[in-house]
Amino acid sequence: MKYYELIDDGYDKVGGMLYAPSEWPCPIAVDAMEVKNWQNLTVELRDGKYCPFLSCNAGANMVSEEMKDLLLSFIGDNDNIEFLPVTAKSKEYGDRTYYIMHFKIIYDVIDTEKTVYVPGTDIIIKVRIDQEKAKGLKVFNSRPAVNDVIVSEDVYQAIKQKKFDTGVEFVLVGY
Repeated sequence: MKYYELIDDGYDKVGGMLYAPSEWPCPIAVDAMEVKNWQNLTVELRDGKYCPFLSCNAGANMVSEEMKDLLLSFIGDNDNIEFLPVTAKSKEYGDRTYYIMHFKIIYDVIDTEKTVYVPGTDIIIKVRIDQEKAKGLKVFNSRPAVNDVIVSEDVYQAIKQKKFDTGVEFVLVGY
């Protein structure tokens, strides 16, 4: 099984970025920690248009309702992933509901022997997924980084087929 990390493509001239108010605590969402006060958050789209997967300057992965629904169709009843609705505002494109995509846990899926680290540290340069540990997972994370979203090959194909890949770069995370 192949796995891909979803990364907001900052070089894509189409997709924008969502901005939290300057006084908002950063990061907004850290995997495996409770997201606080998200009900009062309103973000603003800048520097491009809405895309299915966007980053927020204050540290959160944000998805459109359509992307959320697609991911949920693969996730099923997984209580370890939540989608927290917030209002996204744009003078040019109108207001929409976006969802903070948040993992309540850190999945133990890293192949520590094949993962490439900065010598003498536990800092990961290139993550490798342990096939046995990731078996059956479709959408998951691998470490407590704000932007760590990994999808299986079938989720990757569905995102491409639905054309939800605008503004997203997929990086194969070896196996």
